[in-house]
Amino acid sequence: MKLFVAPAWLRAFLLFGGVVLWIGIWDTVESQRVTANMSIGIEFFLGIIGALTLLIGGVGVANIMYAAITHRTREIGVLMAIGARRSYVMGPLVLESLTLTFVGGVIGIGIGAAIVQALAYVQQNAQSEAMEFLGTPTFSLPVAATTVLLLGLIGFIAGYFPSRRAVSIQPAEVLRCE
Repeated sequence: MKLFVAPAWLRAFLLFGGVVLWIGIWDTVESQRVTANMSIGIEFFLGIIGALTLLIGGVGVANIMYAAITHRTREIGVLMAIGARRSYVMGPLVLESLTLTFVGGVIGIGIGAAIVQALAYVQQNAQSEAMEFLGTPTFSLPVAATTVLLLGLIGFIAGYFPSRRAVSIQPAEVLRCE
């Protein structure tokens, strides 16, 4: 036998003997659950946007590195022709891509911290219940450190593959073509 549990509004209606008396009942537990689910969904959505942004930035750095290597093809061919090791040629190229991502990361973290400070200032000076409900924005150092580590990994990958391609070019072909 299955027991039927009436919703809160129906229980209130039956409690008063069927008299039409509307009592507003707010289920705070259900409201809190819905709000928590919405927050998780928003965080997941923003996480996906952040991951795609990092991926697109990595593709941009890789394209810059491919263009730099194409521009330096003759120089790389000469280095390889005089007997430079692969690591001597790859090292500066990977370092250049790491520098590009590091500078971009520092600028991005600086802009993010400035936006957080500006929003905190606006929230502090606004006399609005909505702004009080939103809370004070904070800058998360662990999130920034994780982002820097991810940027370093993306910068390494974005520099490693183009530089590996550059050192695989035969020096005789490079010197003959240009």
